[in-house]
Amino acid sequence: MKWNRYGLLLLAMSLIGCGPSAEQAATMIAMARTPTPIPTATSTPTTTPTLYPTPNLTRRPLIWFAPLPPLRVMEGRPFIGAEDFMDLFETDASWTQAASRTDVFKLYGEWVGTDPWNVHATDSELQRVIADLNRRSIALAMEAGPLEASSACGLGIEGFGGGVGIGVRDANRIKASGGTLTYIALDEPYYFASLYNGEKACRWTAEKVAEEVAAYIRGVRSVFPDLQVGDTEPLLKGIDIEDYKNWLTTFRRVNGYDLAFFHLDADFGRADWPQAALELETFARGQGIDFGIIYFGNWNAQTDEEWLVAAGERAKTYELVTGGHPDHVLFQSWHDHPDYTLPETEPYTYAWFVNAYFDDKASLGVRTEGPGANLGYGKAVTASRSNQAQPQGAVDGDPDTYWGAGAFAPQWIQIDLGGPYTITALRLLTGQSPAGETVHRIRVKGADAEDAFQVVHTFKGVTLDAQWLTVTFPEPLVAIRYVRVETISSPSWVAWKEVEVIAGE
Repeated sequence: MKWNRYGLLLLAMSLIGCGPSAEQAATMIAMARTPTPIPTATSTPTTTPTLYPTPNLTRRPLIWFAPLPPLRVMEGRPFIGAEDFMDLFETDASWTQAASRTDVFKLYGEWVGTDPWNVHATDSELQRVIADLNRRSIALAMEAGPLEASSACGLGIEGFGGGVGIGVRDANRIKASGGTLTYIALDEPYYFASLYNGEKACRWTAEKVAEEVAAYIRGVRSVFPDLQVGDTEPLLKGIDIEDYKNWLTTFRRVNGYDLAFFHLDADFGRADWPQAALELETFARGQGIDFGIIYFGNWNAQTDEEWLVAAGERAKTYELVTGGHPDHVLFQSWHDHPDYTLPETEPYTYAWFVNAYFDDKASLGVRTEGPGANLGYGKAVTASRSNQAQPQGAVDGDPDTYWGAGAFAPQWIQIDLGGPYTITALRLLTGQSPAGETVHRIRVKGADAEDAFQVVHTFKGVTLDAQWLTVTFPEPLVAIRYVRVETISSPSWVAWKEVEVIAGE
């Protein structure tokens, strides 16, 4: 997974963990491929787990939950994951309802691993997680990079997580801690081994990737014979979805069986992501392969609420607007948020979000009613001019989309609220490169034709991309229908990722 949707690929490598030396890796791979039994991990004595009901994995959609576990702060990852991650596994943890709706809990390979140069789960922490998931009858999954890098290619690239030896090592650690690993979700091996074109790219054929992935599967199944292994791949701008169709059919042709599932990690800034996802869902289901999609927020969200609002908009867009019916729904984060998973009764915790998905999916995302609601959401928009990014992108609740004028200032964008409203504030998310001095003027007017626009605020100063500009009016503005944002000067073409009009009483 990527920290900032593929802009900072190297940051996500820490979720996989660095591999051993070439000599160590070769030894482990040889061990994984031999038919002799592979010893269990010795760091923790094997325990005899209490028998609990087998997880019900026939439900659809199958709900996967994967908050970011506590990880050390490091360069490029200045956050630690969910602050209350381990609290989920207390007997009286406040997510009873959300847990009953969760079918699969996914752990990151970095957290499961035992590399001395990485911070990972202690033996007692891993045992506690596994024991509680067993008690709750939630299946255990792990995300892992299945490929092994060489001096020629793959070093520092996602999907190359140490190969078979590391997979066997981590599977053995789970087994020694009393767990049964039901799923492994491969971390984008096809894209990064075959399609990725950056430094140290391998550019392997689909057949080569299929052979390497199959070797990994054989290794980890030596520990858990019934393990189901599927794939997660990114839907980036510019990717031809025919490549993924070819990947799935090639894997079957080379190995004689299908991947257990295909999960999509979408770049929600791609304009056609819902339609592309639906086409892949239809194709996978036609092949007898479960299709899943990850709903997540934005890497640069400032609060849990902001992150979950964006995630909710994506769930609504795909399922309620586009008509998607994924077999697997994944609530997963590799970002700074959500900081809090609990309690499920508190709005904008991660467990609350799981329940909201079931209880009232249409209520997810941007709040449109009551004090503090965003009155501009989904309303009619006009602009001085637009390039390919149309004005509606500034009021759709998704910071990954935007309106762009395709030209320098002066430019304007105007929202018609559809009627007179009382507004207390405006929030604007910049789309600006390069950073520099800007001047933006806010003008409003009422519903009557003879009403004139009046200036109510001016932003002036140095701004940069993805910066929120907020004004809270000393007195609420009454009977306002039209809100216009005029950019008077800027060093970049004029664009806005979001324009929010905040409701008063």
